[in-house]
Amino acid sequence: MGKRFMILAVICAVFFAPPIGSQENTVVEVKVKRVMLDHSTRTPTAVVILESVKEKKIVPIWIGNEEATSIAIELESIAPPRPNTHDLIRNIFQGVGAVLQRITITDLKNNVYYATLSLKLKGQEYQIDSRPSDAIAVALRMKAPIYASSQVVSKAVQIPSLEKGREDTRKILGIHLQDLTPELASLFDLQVKGGVLVADVEAKSPAAASGVQRGDIIVKANDRAVHKAGELETFLRNLKKPAQVKLELSRKGKNVTAVFDVPAGH
Repeated sequence: MGKRFMILAVICAVFFAPPIGSQENTVVEVKVKRVMLDHSTRTPTAVVILESVKEKKIVPIWIGNEEATSIAIELESIAPPRPNTHDLIRNIFQGVGAVLQRITITDLKNNVYYATLSLKLKGQEYQIDSRPSDAIAVALRMKAPIYASSQVVSKAVQIPSLEKGREDTRKILGIHLQDLTPELASLFDLQVKGGVLVADVEAKSPAAASGVQRGDIIVKANDRAVHKAGELETFLRNLKKPAQVKLELSRKGKNVTAVFDVPAGH
């Protein structure tokens, strides 16, 4: 029932939303870096990590697990067997000839983020109120730019507990990690449900040189099972360097091994 109301709201918004007025707040363009789980809370919650294009400032936004999965599958270019809600919204916009010009994370009040979708239909511009998670999921599907107001960027709560381990992993291996949720595992059609998803691989990094690819699932590190990104990060931090690292990967249903050396000082 909730999804039906959401779809109806989108249709009504396209045809009955008021025209966009001038935006007073300065906005900056941001990119989606990745989606991860925040284990610092009693119940782990999903976080979408945005980064400002110019200043490289991190803007984390806590979102629902369903929306996180929708964003993640689009980042990984996974085609679900049937359209999900955000696919349907994209299809509606395209079907009526509406162009998504951009989405904007407009404000942060009482720990709640607000966003708008800027649409153009038949020469008229419209602004639709939205949750940031839904707006981001639709923007990724329609290849629309994502912006955040300067006040949202300035109010962003940093999460060093999440970023510290990720930074160490990037420095040592050159890879960006993402916890593999059951939903993502199902979409990847993995027989092994545990492991850590390689969300990105930096060019000329040790991981890239050893053949690690975006979309690989890391299941073991030096013969130790890896279930969460935090486990791999802890392993790398405690690694006595120089050392050799062997990663066992699952790639499109096949087992792959990547071996590389980590020099001292990393």
